[in-house]
Amino acid sequence: MADGTPIEALHAALPDLAGEACARAGEFESSRRIAPDFVSKLARAGAFKVLVPPDAGGLGGSLVEFADLMMALAEADASTGWVCAHGNICAGLIHASAEPRLSDEFFAAPGAYAAWSNLPRIEVEEQSDGLRISGNWAFASGCTGATFVGGMVMLPPLADGQPPRLMTALVPVAEATIDETWDPVGLAGSGSHDVRFDGVFVPWHRTFPWPNGIPVVRYPTAVFVPGAWFIAIGGAATHLGLARRALDEARNELRGKVDRYTRQPLLEHPATQRSLEAAEGLWYACRAGLRAALANVWDTALRGKPATAQQRIDARVAAVTAVQQGAQIVRAAYDVSGASAVRRAGVMQRLLRDASCLTHHVSTNLASFELTGRVRCGVDELSFRV
Repeated sequence: MADGTPIEALHAALPDLAGEACARAGEFESSRRIAPDFVSKLARAGAFKVLVPPDAGGLGGSLVEFADLMMALAEADASTGWVCAHGNICAGLIHASAEPRLSDEFFAAPGAYAAWSNLPRIEVEEQSDGLRISGNWAFASGCTGATFVGGMVMLPPLADGQPPRLMTALVPVAEATIDETWDPVGLAGSGSHDVRFDGVFVPWHRTFPWPNGIPVVRYPTAVFVPGAWFIAIGGAATHLGLARRALDEARNELRGKVDRYTRQPLLEHPATQRSLEAAEGLWYACRAGLRAALANVWDTALRGKPATAQQRIDARVAAVTAVQQGAQIVRAAYDVSGASAVRRAGVMQRLLRDASCLTHHVSTNLASFELTGRVRCGVDELSFRV
């Protein structure tokens, strides 16, 4: 390991990790998973535990550092960025809100890495000592390399008039089955297959409330719960990395090309410059907005306080905007890149495909604006879904 703090060691390893992710992106897309050997390299570098404190075996990074690192990995390969972001968020939530027994069990492995989904198609039998679960969860990103897997469970309310109980249930991956159902238009390398439980018993200590979580650790990491804003950061970082790559690749596609009639270099064309520079400005604004919102939350957490309602709304809106506008930036870059961009094996095609997925994610889709808007305007009380 490089000299310095754990987070500095990851920064030092980042160029090599990003370089390998970039070189192997096509391989990951074809196999519909991040290769196991590369998952191991990421885990050894701490790329799945950026937000976990050093005393728990993590790197002790801030929210802004986390977003910046995930952007860099996503710029190299969007699937790698999304899988790492998702793994970090899972680790952060386990540390922040799981029972010590589960947290200790999970983090005991140097390569600890969890993958879960909030889209259950399961049957649950509630028992005195835990849950018996059969069924599956779709879209468990990165599950092929995870050490623990599972997903959201909805249980009946404890009393009339109370809401259902929402929690996450996890088990070691050996107790589950991975059904390789993931065959998307983009982010194919994320390996977001189904996780299936066949009558798996989950003791209560391997469950914890989410998204209405209750922190069990000190701040600042306690700030990760409650709310779904934390999940949305991963999508934002992925799309900002994608957008950055698309803008750079568009210029690479155009460099050396000339208009067939005027012989003017295409990169010098006024319409091209207007389109690319407008996209650059949008990328900069989205990145700055996300970083400002996360810095605000983290500053509050460093003072030992939970994120305010306004901070959670701002972080969620900044993340959703980064995803939605990031997809538009990729499209704008693709549109000015010329006919060579349509090659299926080309980089621009993969970037366009990759940018088409997280706009539908439950934490970053356009419906998220309806949720945050209703809370912001006082129509609804602050929801743990924000």
